Amino acid sequence: RWRWSHRRGGGSSSSSSTRLEATTSSIIHNNNNGIDDRTSRILFEIRTLLRVLLPAILSGLIALLTLPAMCFRVANFVTRTMDHAKIGMLEGTVQSFISLVGLLYSILVGQVFGFLYSQQEALYYALFDEVTEAKSLLEQVALVSQGRTMYATCLSSIARYVEEDLLGGTLTLPPKSSASTDGDATAAKTSSSKTKKTTRTSPSVTPSLILSARPADDPLEAILYLTSVGIPGQIYDTVRSLRQARSRRLGALQRKVPAIHLIMLWILGIIMMMSFPVLVGVGGAAAAGGRMYAEVFPWSGYKVMTLQGGLFGVAAFAVVMTKMVLAELWRTKGGAYNVDAVLMVMVRGLRKELDERMGEAKKMMKRNNKG
Repeated sequence: RWRWSHRRGGGSSSSSSTRLEATTSSIIHNNNNGIDDRTSRILFEIRTLLRVLLPAILSGLIALLTLPAMCFRVANFVTRTMDHAKIGMLEGTVQSFISLVGLLYSILVGQVFGFLYSQQEALYYALFDEVTEAKSLLEQVALVSQGRTMYATCLSSIARYVEEDLLGGTLTLPPKSSASTDGDATAAKTSSSKTKKTTRTSPSVTPSLILSARPADDPLEAILYLTSVGIPGQIYDTVRSLRQARSRRLGALQRKVPAIHLIMLWILGIIMMMSFPVLVGVGGAAAAGGRMYAEVFPWSGYKVMTLQGGLFGVAAFAVVMTKMVLAELWRTKGGAYNVDAVLMVMVRGLRKELDERMGEAKKMMKRNNKG
């Protein structure tokens, strides 16, 4: 009895230690995943920050350094070509022009910003729905086809959908593809290499091309063909919901603001910024009293234009930064405003479960082949 109870106690302690090790390893794995998520998110934010701030800082410095020369030229041109009594009227006209152009620019930029931000919000909602439906499809396929020969094929189709459509059609670089069987390994490598070539060269996603693919190339079609015999079952409804979520994702990814619209906003912003040196130059010509600006103020230079140049540089920095933020929202992937980092976190559990079930399917196929 003592030996038997001792053995029972040893077995329970070993099982509890196994559970403790599994729990510890899962906690460590989750912590590592959290660190990787934070690192990738920080990298995306730093990359976006550099793309936004570097052109803005460069534009501000150029504006600060070039304002005195532009103002002197404008003041001398106005002094030569206009009567002194009319220069004050011209100053009021330039101020009204700047106000009108600034109002138009602010209205257009605000509308574009709201539209692009709402598009990103719709994309997040569509991705949450799609990943949820994909997990439901995996569970239903496991319940219906587990233990059958089509189990590995169904899992391979779901893995293809996740890697090539959900991730490959949304992320900047396609993730590492997992082949289900030995027969599908070559096809998976070929498709992943093609996806890498097309994705690395293209900075954006074209959802219309993804949606225009043939039904024969759709992995969900293979799942319906294998599982729906006679009257469509529950899997058919899940696949239909998954396709609806996919259509919402592709619709949100489709660019609705053309590039020419952003170019016209750049032109309008340049017109607004170039009005500032005209206003300062006209004011200098009015202060000169009808004589040449350099003759009246021979000591004027960068010291006189320090305040105006600083304001002009800050304004140029703000306008360019706003335009670069709009460009980041206009991008479909590869930035802090996009879904790249969030989507990788969303599908992590789905990919892990697919790998585990794929391993079980391979073991089952090996046992059936041996039997």
